[in-house]
Amino acid sequence: MNPVLVEVFRNDQLESCHRGAVVALNSSGDTIFELGDINALVFPRSSLKPIQAIPLLESGAADFFELTGQEIALACASHNAERSHQAVLASWMSKLSLEVEDLECGPALPMHQITAHQLLRDGGVAARDLHNCSGKHTGMLTLARFLEQPLQDYSNYKHATQQCWMDVLTELSGERIQDLPWDRDGCGMPAVALPLIAFARALSAFCKPADHSPERARAMHAILRSMNEHADLVAGSDRCCTATMRAHSDLVVKTGAEGVFAAIAPEAGIAIALKVDDGATRASDVVLGATLRKLGVLSEQQYSDLASWYTPSVVNSQKFVTGRVVPSSAWS
Repeated sequence: MNPVLVEVFRNDQLESCHRGAVVALNSSGDTIFELGDINALVFPRSSLKPIQAIPLLESGAADFFELTGQEIALACASHNAERSHQAVLASWMSKLSLEVEDLECGPALPMHQITAHQLLRDGGVAARDLHNCSGKHTGMLTLARFLEQPLQDYSNYKHATQQCWMDVLTELSGERIQDLPWDRDGCGMPAVALPLIAFARALSAFCKPADHSPERARAMHAILRSMNEHADLVAGSDRCCTATMRAHSDLVVKTGAEGVFAAIAPEAGIAIALKVDDGATRASDVVLGATLRKLGVLSEQQYSDLASWYTPSVVNSQKFVTGRVVPSSAWS
């Protein structure tokens, strides 16, 4: 059983707890920190997007279609569908003569509640381009067009665009991805499961791009730079990913559904993968902060500045603070 990594107190009485696993590797792929079962299979979900974006760049598709840093960031995003996200996506799709109907993610309302409420007040409805994964889908369509592959069914497991990123993940993780369990993700694309340590190994490749081909090295540099410089597009308002990257110029973090997080600090040479057993986002945020602090990636001041994410208060409907969510004693 994985250790308790996060505890939830009401007043000073323990009310709930969250178990999980976390592993950090250096740029050579050596384990420098671990808690829990790091060999168990996990679904990285959306935290895999920076790796899934590699073929878009190393193939030459991004250069051919003159993608901007904003568009690359959106390809790696689980975005809020705020106005800024919608504008970048619309420009990108127009550049490639794509229509909303070309996207194979399901229709959705914006993740950002204020934006969703405004949309509904204005008479809007759920749409495919408002799905938080619409940037990744547009990236896959861009790659399909560049490779002269069918746009229809690009989200199918056997489509060339999907096989491209699976091949990359196989090379970076040391696991043959096509042999591992999978099913469709929330957005309709394949979601694969692999050992947490293998996911961290794949992420650690970003810390040593010189070990790879010039094309892949450039792709990795561009992805990290675009995500950090356009952190607001990777997630958005009131999101831990965006807040964390804004606080640190040498850090890229990406959340995934069901309590997963990936983090890459290329200059420090550290890559982190974590999974909270019960899938709670409130816990994965806390584990991310505790790990970054433990490894010295974040200073005490930076950690304190991000306390609303890393040690959040429990607040009731009357706005009274009734408790707190904090790292457990496992971190000491």
